[in-house]
Amino acid sequence: TKGSTSSATPHHFILITPWAQAGYLPTLERLMTQGVTAPLNSTIPHTSAPAWCAFMTGKNPGKTGIYDFLFRQPDSYNFTPHNGLMRAGKTLWGLLSDHGRRVGVLNVPMTYPVESVNGALVSGWMTPYQARDFVYPPELLNELETALGAYTIYPAATFRPGQEEAYFEACHRLLEARTASARFLMSRDPWDFFMTVFFDTDRILHQLWHYVDPQHPWRNGDRDQDKSSPIRHYFQHLDACIGQLLESAGEDTLVMVMSDHGMGTARNMVVLNTWLLEEGWLYLRNTPISQLKRQFFQAGFTLRNVHQWVDRLGLAKHAEYKVMYSADRLLKKLFLSFDDVDWSRSRAYSFGRSVGPLYLNVKGREPQGIIQPGREYQQTRDELAAQAREMRNPLTGEKLVREVLYREDVYSGPYVEQAPDLILLPADEADNFYGLADFGDNRVVAPMYRYAGMHRQHGLVILHGSPIRPGAVLPEADIVDLAPTILHAMELPIPSDMDGHALRAAFTPPIGERPSAWQTPDRPAPQPDGTSYSPTEARSVEDRLRQLGYFG
Repeated sequence: TKGSTSSATPHHFILITPWAQAGYLPTLERLMTQGVTAPLNSTIPHTSAPAWCAFMTGKNPGKTGIYDFLFRQPDSYNFTPHNGLMRAGKTLWGLLSDHGRRVGVLNVPMTYPVESVNGALVSGWMTPYQARDFVYPPELLNELETALGAYTIYPAATFRPGQEEAYFEACHRLLEARTASARFLMSRDPWDFFMTVFFDTDRILHQLWHYVDPQHPWRNGDRDQDKSSPIRHYFQHLDACIGQLLESAGEDTLVMVMSDHGMGTARNMVVLNTWLLEEGWLYLRNTPISQLKRQFFQAGFTLRNVHQWVDRLGLAKHAEYKVMYSADRLLKKLFLSFDDVDWSRSRAYSFGRSVGPLYLNVKGREPQGIIQPGREYQQTRDELAAQAREMRNPLTGEKLVREVLYREDVYSGPYVEQAPDLILLPADEADNFYGLADFGDNRVVAPMYRYAGMHRQHGLVILHGSPIRPGAVLPEADIVDLAPTILHAMELPIPSDMDGHALRAAFTPPIGERPSAWQTPDRPAPQPDGTSYSPTEARSVEDRLRQLGYFG
């Protein structure tokens, strides 16, 4: 991914390096000291759906067509979850299968519906809750459950103050179950490539980052206390589980540990649609219902406040949020939302998160677009960019935006037209742009709630094994580099439409000196399928996103 990024130390290293040096993480400490470790630049936005698609294809979102968890449905201003069929580009395990290599893929996000591979695939995050068709080959699920008991993709508990013990017990149980499943699949068939994802590292740090940051705004009166031990214990357990996988893999295995993004303190949420409304880029309908909803909105009757009351009453104690949170579509009929926007007068809107995505209401692209493509589009976009650069926190007067990026400066490929027209990078990494709840709050800047930590631009990558040069310095590493690096290490050609390059500096001769073999793709990248989830499946996936903090 092109464009500006932060060069700050990845927050995973801020946690892992001291814990490893103190002896808490012996497996990771060995991998890091005997291998190569580097920050890993994620996608823009640095969220899991586009990032994992970039990892598995070696391509930027302009070629995969995946920019967020949800996408705008054609001919509407409604949004629904992406799935694996909507991703363009062949996966790494698909390429390996084509070359006759045996693969095992477990719990990788954005792999549902599952594809047929030369080996085994069990999908992960973004799989509908009730699905039973999340494995390939289909009979594998019965084998897994006969050997290990009921297979679960998602955790059975969410964090709530006062119930920490039950929450962490559920996290540890899921970690044990995922490790057992991985070892079962590794022993089931010979394999050339195997990977698994432990997704709870993301979830725990989202919800409990204040445990590891004494200066977090949620820390009131206890900043001199070390509250990190429950999280450290989880990572110690994770370290032991990685050790078990390495034992199953054998000494001659090339090992890669990676995170698709980093994590850090979440302080404020910046609600771009509220800003656009205040600045005259969005207008509301003049109907009595919409105007009444606006009055209630201005008085504080917002989705955010309802979510907070749900949390305080303990109604969100189950991770699925089966009742209240599934009702958000109904709640949007009661609260101010895009249903109330007068699109015949509105020039821009926001949808997405982490970085600030801004879309113009373009004629011929949006169903009720009013901005003409061409000169008017360019002039309007420049005007909005200039105004966004001057956004300020109304409480502090500080600038909210560090940089405004134009989509063509960030993405390349056949699906750039689906990208946001502008992308805002926050001046303070602790500020997160929120656009997944239409008008989720009546303030442009509001304190973050429910989630103590949010994503950062850089994750990590660790490479270890006999072909790796210990201590090698990588000039840079990008998430799209990992698929071509794996293909290069396995002496397979790299499709020429991949954006990444093999990290050859990490390898000893002859692998490090061997030029990468490039091949022209056999056929153009497939168009995104357009097949969406059923309404029930879509609500299930939205619940998952909401439980993890991806809706405001």
